Amino acid sequence: MSSAVPKPSPITPSYKAIGLKSQNPKEAERIAEEFDLSPIAAAVLAARGFKADRKLKHFLSPSLKEGLPDPKELLNLEAACELVLDVARRNMAIAVCCDFDVDGLSGGSQVHHFLVSLGIKYQVFVPDRFEDGYGLNERMIRQIAEAGFALLIAIDFGTTNLNELTLAKKLGLKTIVIDHHHVGGKKPPCDIFINPQQSGCGFADELLCASGLAWYFVLGLRGKLKGAFKEAGQIDAKLYLDLACLGTICDMVPLIGPNRVIAKRGLELLSATTRPGLLALKGVAGVKSDVSCYDISFGIGPRLNAAGRMVHGQQVVELLTTDDRSLADSLAQRLNRLNAERQETEAKVKELALEQLKETYSGGALPTGLVVWDERFHTGVVGLVAQRLVETFYRPSVVLGRDSPGIFKGSVRGVKNFNVVEALAACKENLIKYGGHEGAGGLSLDQGSLEKFRVAFIGECERRLEEQDRDPVSEADTEVELGEIGLELIKEFKSFAPFGMGNPNPQLLVRNLRVVDIRELKSAHLKATLSDGRRQIAGLLWRQTYHPALKKGGKVNAVFRPDINNFNGMTEIQAHLQAIEAA
Repeated sequence: MSSAVPKPSPITPSYKAIGLKSQNPKEAERIAEEFDLSPIAAAVLAARGFKADRKLKHFLSPSLKEGLPDPKELLNLEAACELVLDVARRNMAIAVCCDFDVDGLSGGSQVHHFLVSLGIKYQVFVPDRFEDGYGLNERMIRQIAEAGFALLIAIDFGTTNLNELTLAKKLGLKTIVIDHHHVGGKKPPCDIFINPQQSGCGFADELLCASGLAWYFVLGLRGKLKGAFKEAGQIDAKLYLDLACLGTICDMVPLIGPNRVIAKRGLELLSATTRPGLLALKGVAGVKSDVSCYDISFGIGPRLNAAGRMVHGQQVVELLTTDDRSLADSLAQRLNRLNAERQETEAKVKELALEQLKETYSGGALPTGLVVWDERFHTGVVGLVAQRLVETFYRPSVVLGRDSPGIFKGSVRGVKNFNVVEALAACKENLIKYGGHEGAGGLSLDQGSLEKFRVAFIGECERRLEEQDRDPVSEADTEVELGEIGLELIKEFKSFAPFGMGNPNPQLLVRNLRVVDIRELKSAHLKATLSDGRRQIAGLLWRQTYHPALKKGGKVNAVFRPDINNFNGMTEIQAHLQAIEAA
């Protein structure tokens, strides 16, 4: 740990401004009285739009019975289950094709567990990120058809695979697509299409990701097949929520409504799991106590994603479905090593991307959108690096690496009020292929189109982002005094968990704090000791080694997430800083 004065970056990052959500003190008072909460905890909920009603009761005590919509409301689910039943009765084989990220792999693993329990012939196929790219592909479809499979089930892709599904039909395959990505002008030519975003559906307010939809698929299959397969009636679909939870958290869908129920119940199952693969994963990730969203997002999830990013996602399905603890331990150790390799590769690509930005924009003025490419960029980590650029500069960011001779492939990450897939659609004349959703996307293009795409994408960023949307703001839920933040309040906040997209940790605003000390942590983060004159708190600023407002002896206003730090037998409250400004 260094106490050297941190220096600013040559390219100016975007520092978050401080905002405060609209306060509703009368409703906060009603919430505090009705639900026996402290005034501060109640103020947070009121600022988030809650009222002292049934909706808040369900939020604080989510239940499977009342928190999940009826599977009968999911368009085409019954027809999909009928098709599976027909194929199973004829003793034909089923190919389950799933994406190589956690969402697809956890969805495919759920279907695996169900089919193997019933003795139905099946095989799970995962595309190779480097050989096949994202989604269905001709090689895989021909392989499945030639092997004699009767039905292909695509999970977490397929919506945009029009040509590949047309080929599957020509080769005599029946097809089911279970997806949650944006539906463009044409529906895919599959036999059954399950996607809440398609016209006439809107199931669960279009909140579920692929692993959540896969869980509903298993639920529907259980009901449809229990007459023909007695084992189906013995399956408790609720016990699959640990796998559904993995994709729900890692795919960063809003943790509200049904996703909150899936995540909460799934985390409970993960905490008490007996699945060899999950036990092994918890071991290598250092997860010992009750599993939290943080443990999934920063421990278990990155290790599962590392396989698809660095080599092949098939071994993740093997890990999530094995009953052999020795094999599970071996696979988990392999994923742990791959994750370390991924971290090293990501750091190198990020450094190269930053160097490119410094060279391209040496004057320090960055455009509204960022597009960087290099043959040395590993395509397995370009999405992660794009996200790091967004976090640093708060601009829609595209990072591309060489996929094959003359072809570049990359990922896009967006900012608030910027629809990634719509921006890509506006640039499609420069692209070979693209897809995604509002917050993130993927694309491929010819090397000769890179500069044209850069100009077009930056133009779309300029056109789509209003001036007020170009600077990040961290909105506090409520304003407090430092002395009001105690252990009991933080325990109250934990009853609002699971936290994630759509339900972030409570953010508190405290004004007029003096900066007592500033130190670097591991040359990557900052630790600032802040005081109101009566009490001190350690403020942590992650992935930053400089902030213009942090000057020793100066005063700041700060928005932060309070947390409990247990270290060397000591318990203290610390502040994860989100935004800082000079007071």
